[in-house]
Amino acid sequence: MAFLPNSAIKSRQWEDQILGPEYEERLVKQASYDLRLGDEVYVVGHRAPDKLTTGRPYTLISPGQFAILTTHESIRMPTDLIAFIAIRTQFKMQGLVNISGFHVDPSFRGKLLFAVQNVGPSDIRLRLGEPTFSIFFSTLAEGNIGGDRDKEEVHFTQNLRGIRLQDVQLLGGNSLTLSKIQKNVDRLRTLILIYGPFAVAAFLTMLAVMAKLIKP
Repeated sequence: MAFLPNSAIKSRQWEDQILGPEYEERLVKQASYDLRLGDEVYVVGHRAPDKLTTGRPYTLISPGQFAILTTHESIRMPTDLIAFIAIRTQFKMQGLVNISGFHVDPSFRGKLLFAVQNVGPSDIRLRLGEPTFSIFFSTLAEGNIGGDRDKEEVHFTQNLRGIRLQDVQLLGGNSLTLSKIQKNVDRLRTLILIYGPFAVAAFLTMLAVMAKLIKP
């Protein structure tokens, strides 16, 4: 298995537009390309996917939380290449892990979706258009696949432009995160501090009244 170096990535982009019209040469590395965060994200617990804009370019993933991220680039895989995808190291070190697929099949077309989880101890903030993922291209051992793969076997359908309802439903439900637990604990502590003295005073008063009633 041979991975394409930067010169070959540039050449295949020129020939086949493998990284789509959003391609920027500055994002080509030694043997990979840095994919940028797209404008649509879904964080579990939100009612619907969020649309990032230049005015509101950030999304936040709390500890323990799941999310679906999209790429800015639209991939156009030739039939003689397979690609491998990963989250960039700077985000891995913060605790962001990819829990979905790790490769892109020959003939795939469209934006990539990453299902991720924050397994770190702190919030992770991602910004629209920021290099967030890496993609590595490799040639097939023998020729090409001879045509598009069976579309019935493709979960993330061809020419995907964003997050679909079924993608949201796969990660549906509210996620119990460390930050939510901490907020609940802090809220409980505040209630105890506010109402605790009143409860104690009421209890002591009740004991005093009962003592008077039963006193011979």
